Amino acid sequence: MLVRFKRFMSALVAVALVVLMADTAHADFNPIGSEPDVPYVQPADANVPRRGCATTLSDPKNAEGSVPAVQVIYAWHEESGNRYDDFVERIAKIVDRVDWSLDESTNYDQHVNLSCRTGYGTSGYADYARALVVPEKIENGVIGGETAADVVEDDLEAAGYDHTNRTYMVFEDFDGTAEAFCEVLCVAATDDWDSGTMLHEFIHLFDVDHAKVTETVLHEDTDVMSTQWHTWQVDQEFNNYYDPSETTATFYTSAYPHPRKANLATWSMLTPPVCCDVGYSNDLLTAQERTIEADAPHGYPTGFTVSGGGWLQVTPPGTDNQVSARYYDGRRSLTANVQAWAEGIVSVTRRPQVTPGQRYKFFVRLTTATSGGVKLRLSWYNASNALISNSDGSLHALTSDWAEYNVSAVAPAGAATVQLSVVSPSGQSFAYVVDGLQLNHCDNTRTTDGCRLDSGLPTP
Repeated sequence: MLVRFKRFMSALVAVALVVLMADTAHADFNPIGSEPDVPYVQPADANVPRRGCATTLSDPKNAEGSVPAVQVIYAWHEESGNRYDDFVERIAKIVDRVDWSLDESTNYDQHVNLSCRTGYGTSGYADYARALVVPEKIENGVIGGETAADVVEDDLEAAGYDHTNRTYMVFEDFDGTAEAFCEVLCVAATDDWDSGTMLHEFIHLFDVDHAKVTETVLHEDTDVMSTQWHTWQVDQEFNNYYDPSETTATFYTSAYPHPRKANLATWSMLTPPVCCDVGYSNDLLTAQERTIEADAPHGYPTGFTVSGGGWLQVTPPGTDNQVSARYYDGRRSLTANVQAWAEGIVSVTRRPQVTPGQRYKFFVRLTTATSGGVKLRLSWYNASNALISNSDGSLHALTSDWAEYNVSAVAPAGAATVQLSVVSPSGQSFAYVVDGLQLNHCDNTRTTDGCRLDSGLPTP
């Protein structure tokens, strides 16, 4: 998918983006793709909730006075002809899946604002689909070749789709491109019709990049956005661009050193997030606890404590090829300096509340420039702040990559809170770097153990 933001050229990062190219268009061109099925299989078509309309207009080109919303367009030209009646309900179902994917990604209720038009009944899905999806002929579409996205944008603008409180999901029924861009219009377009691809392009409109640069050698993590290949969820770690639990928090959406920060949960194209419903991913930490420097860049690490053999610092700015300047989430990370004379324990100071008998999973990303071993710990406390027990994970030998480690356990009887810690056994003297923490409250109504997936999803 290629992203083009002409308004924001000065902020773009020189990273390699995946470009999806369609086959040459022909008479039986079929744009319908396959739906992603990770982290769990989506419901059958008949069971996908109908999103419905956030606003209804007599003229979809005149959005004056209406709420900010998405206009869905079926785009066609002479090569394949106008197959609106063949595809309109399928397109509406894909848009419903986009909304389902957003809402199901978290335990917050949040949806896409959709714009519909009047003139259709309200009793059945066929009426809803025709109110939601508007056909538009692309007058300058290329016959026998690829129609560029800027041609689509120019034709939509010429047709009158140019209001500032609209973005556009465009389903191209011809050889086009999967692309997102903001020029005069903000358009997410694709000729590969599935919810993963359209959600991916739609998220790009919020100025979000493909991947996070995870250390100074510019190693890139698994794509953090939905894709048609394997995954439909939105930012499962709550630290890249989306956090409905803390809308005042923002995250770097571009690689170092670019300064773009955002939180998709605040986008006007979406409804305000409301806690709580059932969803795939959740987190019991604050943005500062997850990302280290949400409120204290390069200062003492707010929200963290150390005991035993070691001391903490937020890695200071420095030359990018120096260990002292490593980072995970686009900026600096927490450095733990381990001393050999005692076990060193780095902890999140605040202890989140837990429920006995329910499973919790602690994730953290760690790296070292030398060598050393650590284990993760869940420490359970009762209502009187007395320690009940510790649940320790395996001892991990750290590497120079930003690997994600985790430990999960069921809260014991009497547990009221839990403390999260990274523990270095005594006898070691080294430094390691910490970032990307998360405490997932597992929900076994959705998957076997109910916990979110480990990072490292299958590579497409």
